[in-house]
Amino acid sequence: MRLRPRTLRGRITLVFALVTVALSALVGVLVDIEYRSALNSALDETLETRFLAAAQEIKSASTGSTVRPVIPDAESFAQVIDVDGHVVAASPRALRRHAVLHAGELARARRHQLTVMRAAGPRGERSRLRAGPVGRAGQVVVVGTTLEETTHAQHRLELALGIGLPLLAVLVTVAGWFLAGAALRPVQEMIEDADVISARSARQLSRRLTVPEDAGEELAELARRLNHLLERIESALEHERVFLDDASHELRTPISIARGELELARLQTDAVADPETATALDSAMEEIERLDHLAVSLLVLARSRAAGPPPPTPFDVADTARRAVTTATAAGARAGSSSVMPTVSGDATVRGDAVAVERALRNLVENALRHARHRVEVVVDRDGDDVVVVVRDDGPGFPAALREHGIGRFGAGSEPEAHGGAGLGLAIVDAIVGAHGGSVQVGNARDGGAEVRVRLPQSAPAEVPV
Repeated sequence: MRLRPRTLRGRITLVFALVTVALSALVGVLVDIEYRSALNSALDETLETRFLAAAQEIKSASTGSTVRPVIPDAESFAQVIDVDGHVVAASPRALRRHAVLHAGELARARRHQLTVMRAAGPRGERSRLRAGPVGRAGQVVVVGTTLEETTHAQHRLELALGIGLPLLAVLVTVAGWFLAGAALRPVQEMIEDADVISARSARQLSRRLTVPEDAGEELAELARRLNHLLERIESALEHERVFLDDASHELRTPISIARGELELARLQTDAVADPETATALDSAMEEIERLDHLAVSLLVLARSRAAGPPPPTPFDVADTARRAVTTATAAGARAGSSSVMPTVSGDATVRGDAVAVERALRNLVENALRHARHRVEVVVDRDGDDVVVVVRDDGPGFPAALREHGIGRFGAGSEPEAHGGAGLGLAIVDAIVGAHGGSVQVGNARDGGAEVRVRLPQSAPAEVPV
């Protein structure tokens, strides 16, 4: 079980709470000890005053006279004990029956003053006693006061501390929660900026984190370092886009020339008289077709990543899927690679670039046609605020490496074997769908075969100001 809070704000608040509880407990203990000590000191001063008053009266009394009650306070009492341990005077008179001191304490009191705490009051209540020698040899005066009021005062203080300190700890913890939130607000703003920047549009990548100048030098320096990192990432992506764009354009011309020369050479070659040359030319033309497809895919990928947010134009996804199926089926028939007729079902509308979405769906259908045995299905459905397009076939399915690591360019499993493993089809799909604020999930159907789920929001992502 995880006990530590997941968020930094929660951890800071927990530290506030623990420190406050520890300090409150320490303060409570110290206040209680100091209060007890102050009460005992006050009692000792009062008893000392009463002891001196009683001793003075005894010294001034004549021999054999009766000592008058010197402390008539209902919460205080006094005894005069002779050398034989008998009580010769007491206030109140109920204490004349027996001495409040034991024999050992009485012996020490004849030598010096001492303080004793025990149940010794007129009603047997707990009391604090001061005893000491005075007057005639062996006489001891004992004055005392009950601890009922002192005990009640201590209990009231402990009750006040027991209620007040936990409330103080709660208030400090709540204040710590809000203080931590205020201190971390610039971090939350940086997170929101990062969420915006994480969009796939190149135009959104030009946005930078807001530098919180008034939130402390540490956060401001962190934002500046992250902005520097974003600049490097943007530069690297721009170089990649330019390279892909230039490479695709530069490749198209020599590929077209090579195709024309090969087609001319093939027309001039007799397959019966020179079958080996004819076969070699046919194989070279197939490779040229693959190179041309690769160049076109590179160009589409570069333009997909360089494009801004798609236009908020509504279009029917099912109609777009039917056009993609028609184009892919015609291409497959020309190549003689598949005789499967895909089916399209469902109905939904989204906002975005219909041409780009059609290109993405055509790539998925073409891939499904190359691997399907008898069936290719395109299902359009709504899921809350999203539209889900599922393209599935009954072929061998995606390899485990692609399902585990996801879509990547030039992966051996991300494009059909007919493309030699130079996978760009799913990467183009991912780029187009990502520009629409959607996602692509690849997997295998329960009954076998590949299954690609394209999730598109019904509203196109808005342009982000930079």
